[in-house]
Amino acid sequence: MDPTGDLAMWNLIVGFVSATIVLPVIQQPTWTARTRAAVTFVYSVIAGLGTAYFTGAFDHFTDVRAGISSVLFTLVAAIGSYKGFAQPTGLAGAIEAASSPAPARPGEV
Repeated sequence: MDPTGDLAMWNLIVGFVSATIVLPVIQQPTWTARTRAAVTFVYSVIAGLGTAYFTGAFDHFTDVRAGISSVLFTLVAAIGSYKGFAQPTGLAGAIEAASSPAPARPGEV
């Protein structure tokens, strides 16, 4: 996959938006780190394959690398955006707290 192509760019956009808005709404402050990582991974697989599908990467089914690359780009973008932007700025914690029915664990948010 061309790292400057449409699919890669869409994966980076989806990963960034996922980490800053979507995943904090889904995840709960009381979940363990393992559960949060599993949710991020499963979400990235679904979002990455969806992005590949909607950009036409699966039109000819000749190369599965597009799907695998799409998932990896989305996962790396989501993790990087969360750790480098959403978590340090407090954005992710604020969204999680606002969208969670349970109170946050002490020391988080």
